[in-house]
Amino acid sequence: MLYTSRIAPFLVYTLLIFSLTPALANDIIKSSYDSRAYEQFELPNRLKVLLVSDPEAEKAAASMDVLVGSNANPIDRPGLAHFLEHMLFLGTETYPEADSYQAFISSNGGSHNAFTAYENTNYFFDIHPDALPEALDRFSRFFIDPLFSPEYVDRERHAVESEFQSRRRDDRRREHEVTKQVMNPEHAWSRFAVGDLHSLSDREGSNIQDELIDFYNQYYSANLMSLVVIGPQSIPELKDLVTERFTEIRDFDASAYVDTAPLFVENSLPKKLEIQTLRQMRQLSLSFPVPSLRDHWRDKPLYYIASLLGYEGEGSLLSYLKSENLATELGAFTAIDLDNEGLFQVSIALTEEGMKDYSQVVTHFFEFVNALAETGINESLYAEERNMAELQFLFADRRQPIHDAMMMAQMQQRYPTEEILRANFLLETFDENTLKDFLSFLNPDNMLLTLMAQELKTDQSERRYNAPFKVSDVLDSNLESWRSAATNDLLFVRSLNPFIPEDLSLVDREDSSDVPMQLLNSPGISLWHQQDQTFERPRADFFVALMTHQAMASANNAVMIDLYTRMVNDQLNEVLYDASLAGLSLSVYPHMRGLSLQLSGYNDKQITLLTKVLPLLRHPEMDNRRFMQVKRQLQERLINLQQETPYQLSLQHLFTSLMSRWSTDDKLEALDRLSLEELEHFISELYTELDVRMLAHGNLTADTSLALAELVKEALLTETRAIPAIQVPVVKLPTSEDLRATLKLNHHDAVLTQFLQGKDNSSQSRAAVALLNEIISTPFYSEMRTEKQFGYIVFSNYVPMGDVPGLALIVQSSVADPITLESHFHDFLDRMQEELARMEPEDIQRFQTSLVSRLLQPDTSIGARSQRYWRELDRDGSFSSHQQVAESVQRIQKGDLEQTLSELRQRQFFLRSFGKFETDPEA
Repeated sequence: MLYTSRIAPFLVYTLLIFSLTPALANDIIKSSYDSRAYEQFELPNRLKVLLVSDPEAEKAAASMDVLVGSNANPIDRPGLAHFLEHMLFLGTETYPEADSYQAFISSNGGSHNAFTAYENTNYFFDIHPDALPEALDRFSRFFIDPLFSPEYVDRERHAVESEFQSRRRDDRRREHEVTKQVMNPEHAWSRFAVGDLHSLSDREGSNIQDELIDFYNQYYSANLMSLVVIGPQSIPELKDLVTERFTEIRDFDASAYVDTAPLFVENSLPKKLEIQTLRQMRQLSLSFPVPSLRDHWRDKPLYYIASLLGYEGEGSLLSYLKSENLATELGAFTAIDLDNEGLFQVSIALTEEGMKDYSQVVTHFFEFVNALAETGINESLYAEERNMAELQFLFADRRQPIHDAMMMAQMQQRYPTEEILRANFLLETFDENTLKDFLSFLNPDNMLLTLMAQELKTDQSERRYNAPFKVSDVLDSNLESWRSAATNDLLFVRSLNPFIPEDLSLVDREDSSDVPMQLLNSPGISLWHQQDQTFERPRADFFVALMTHQAMASANNAVMIDLYTRMVNDQLNEVLYDASLAGLSLSVYPHMRGLSLQLSGYNDKQITLLTKVLPLLRHPEMDNRRFMQVKRQLQERLINLQQETPYQLSLQHLFTSLMSRWSTDDKLEALDRLSLEELEHFISELYTELDVRMLAHGNLTADTSLALAELVKEALLTETRAIPAIQVPVVKLPTSEDLRATLKLNHHDAVLTQFLQGKDNSSQSRAAVALLNEIISTPFYSEMRTEKQFGYIVFSNYVPMGDVPGLALIVQSSVADPITLESHFHDFLDRMQEELARMEPEDIQRFQTSLVSRLLQPDTSIGARSQRYWRELDRDGSFSSHQQVAESVQRIQKGDLEQTLSELRQRQFFLRSFGKFETDPEA
């Protein structure tokens, strides 16, 4: 069959680059693959608006970005901007009910959220397109007539306090707050931003409600706002919706807050900062104040420098530090990007040896900086970065509208109209002098050196997070050593990338079914294939699952599979990093039934990469130093899992209990006694008996898929016996009694997770439990968080295990113990049982439409569809379970929901931790 509408392929990479002539739509530069229509304009009140008409969108979305954030907090009111963000959700004069916005969004298949950043505050939602007009009406009132009800002002202060308390044991949050202690106290960045009960309380002569309103009236002006609306409606329709609803926002010509103070007091650097952590970690961070990047968005000098410093291939700083047993990971990035200044940071995960000799690590860093200065300012490498960025822009996957709206609303605040979509991908001009100028700021005298580890000795404590730290001058001997660092022959700038795609053409079309076809179906080996004929991108995905009964046999085996995959990834890192820079990724990862390999990205060099990787997967180099290093990393990761938040740990325990997983303690015990010889023996035995499943999907022919499968068979399976498919059993909860588990956690917050298990794994049961969650999630949140203020972390969720459906109700609280929470959960479910009995068919229909819309939401990319297919291979091979569940949802009656809730309450598992509320009184 002839397809005349097929997009003409670009045959070679160079042709692609010279053919990049992005389409223009209303002056906005977009990829020629982007079929959406755009229009940008200003309302009479100077509100900036970007409209996106996408006829294929299954969801509409909107985002409002306000050009004020925590930077504008009054000195004596830390957290006020964040508190204001919370309050806008709690009623307007037009829609006064505190939970009406949330309920409307949820009942129409949507989601919503907001965040307060340093310079801006962003509000966003998505929803079924038919409900967009009313959603925009409700949303617009946030910025026109918010209530700031005294009742909810008082309640929401406690929600901010709960949010603050829930993150006090987060090492990243603690590092962020402690670092402020060495920054310029005159700069707003140095101040507490989240807020807590104390900072948001009424004081003599200072009423928090009045100050909230004053802050709103000072900054929430239309001229500081940026609105993006995306939907399937036409541009004229969207324009009418926006104009009618948002013109009423006041424009009082507000000025954005500008901080002119420097981030660091003059001559205050270099400095050394040591922070004692809660988790097991050893980290070195080197931070350098740099000039503002705002005028360099077209050429991005620090992006280029970061790409070379953060490179992980041969000759790189990380490769050398790993070879010397000094470090395991490295990242380079712009940590702060403000109008008048920036902060560049290099973060290095150290080994125990690296921690002891951190000064030598810093020396090697400056040796590499010197190598960059000599040979790294390279136009060919810059051009390669530019070309890959252009490819990324051209072939960008379609994302969910809510993510695009949120991103575009912020981009519209900063960039010219025509570059809103492309600005982040631009690397226009190679400017040697600018690059050298920015690189010059990476010097020892302009550096904040931060060490983070459990074992560090400190002499003071940050008062809000109780984080121990110490500030000191850098030793003169160290400074002199770093200043005099020369070059190192083993450290050198990378060469051009061998994995850059050259053939970006689309393969010839073959007859293709709507779902993957099985090309191989022999005992123990299956291959499924589908050529993409929807997204028309030169990308593909190839998955391989190697499943064995050994994986679940013991904690020892589970740990060895984890160690094996980590050692393989570590050994392959230099090769895989080059591939990743060229848009091609490969990962090997463990799971309950064995391990899997995923190959994704531009299809041109996939066979080349797989050919390099497979022999090393089957026969990795197993030297003892690498083994001990990777073993230590895994041990620390497992120990740190025990420092997760209470609600996360309760969910971990839930899955461990019901899916026959080995506990963290079991794994740590097994890991402690594991030897390299045992691991080598395990790997040799692993490939003797396997069930192997493969899936190939994307821009490839059936012959290419078979060739990929043949590579796997030849490299891994020449001596493998087939075994039957392996299933993971799910424990069925008893109906005779409720189960309870009390967890001993090192956290002051209490938590209660109530898990209610479905009766079976039929599509009818899955549909009913999912629909029930759709109905109860907003009332549960509103009652437990907004009304009763039990905590910041409050939600219900549909939680399937395998295909067995389940419902989880979760509250993490600093004000209520689990016994109290359980009583409230019980009362809530009693009321929901009564509410279900009173619901009218049209009420249920609204929730059914919402859920069906989400279940049948089209895949947005080759990768998203590949992931769905991969999950479906565990089911019946029809690749249509989402459609089956959607059809079941549409058939559900009120009586079915009442019966489902009643049945769920017969199989319950309560997981709880008492936190600061001492011990279980029932114990």
